[in-house]
Amino acid sequence: MKRVLILSLALGAMISLGGCTGYYGGAGVGYGYNDYDDLYYDNYYGPVRDGYWSNDGWYYYHDHTTRQYRRDDGRHFRRDAADGYHSARMHRGRDHDHDRDHY
Repeated sequence: MKRVLILSLALGAMISLGGCTGYYGGAGVGYGYNDYDDLYYDNYYGPVRDGYWSNDGWYYYHDHTTRQYRRDDGRHFRRDAADGYHSARMHRGRDHDHDRDHY
């Protein structure tokens, strides 16, 4: 009887502690915010880690040499696959909602 009680208490503790874990990012589960954009890139600008799609249809990438966001005028970032482009996961940059797209 004592073993069953100890085992059931241990199992209950493990189940309740499992509710303390969280998921932050990736598919946006957890707090409802997706920290990444999956897109296609042709490596024109070299290594780029973050940027954002603006509501004007352009992609703005973070230029680490100038530490500013620059518009991709050459369309080197795409939402769809194309020859010469590879899939990339970019950290979604924060434009502090200057373009009012809620990112």
